[in-house]
Amino acid sequence: MPESQLLSVVLRIPGFLLAISVHEYAHARMAYALGDDTAERAGRMTLEPWAHIDPIGALMLVFLRFGWARPVPVDPFRLKNPRKDMAKVAFAGPLANLLIAFLLQVITIIVLSFVRLRGTFWAYLPDVLDVAAWVNASLAFFNLIPIPPLDGWHLLELYIPGSAYDVRSFLERYGFAILLALVITGIVSSVIGPLVSAYMNICNLVGLYLSLFIKPFPH
Repeated sequence: MPESQLLSVVLRIPGFLLAISVHEYAHARMAYALGDDTAERAGRMTLEPWAHIDPIGALMLVFLRFGWARPVPVDPFRLKNPRKDMAKVAFAGPLANLLIAFLLQVITIIVLSFVRLRGTFWAYLPDVLDVAAWVNASLAFFNLIPIPPLDGWHLLELYIPGSAYDVRSFLERYGFAILLALVITGIVSSVIGPLVSAYMNICNLVGLYLSLFIKPFPH
């Protein structure tokens, strides 16, 4: 592996660990707030990344920039309103990643604008923050794809009529295979890539705007 590619992978690891931790913790916390403590009892309501890592999903997220973590266990029958609450639990993960991506990107802009790190131990800090922001945004939009087992499927389920049982059954049975095919053929990248870029451009603009109101740090 070329040195530049190796550096890219290394820089992506902290962002990956943060992304899956925030994502799965948000699922668990939302489920707990809505009445289901299954994830909490299973030790999954934590920001500890090793509790959430799925080996295949981890490798895909690190090398392909799209992947997943080990799903948080949720018992829909313990929720107050199973159908709607499952959608809330599903959306909590991507939403948390989008918020973290926004925060990290704004911090990156501010650090680059006012802090001189070249030649110091922290020289790669802006790169780590920037990559972590992109990883979080990528994970969020990837999980919003409405194909099982991703979070977007639980959002779509709210609008699938009971008469479409055959379609639902087909997607739940073959969803992972369909998703894998879409990733391998590059269709996921071509769809998700522009969405991630657009969102990160918005984050950059906000970061630049906020930096105008911050006084430079004294040297």
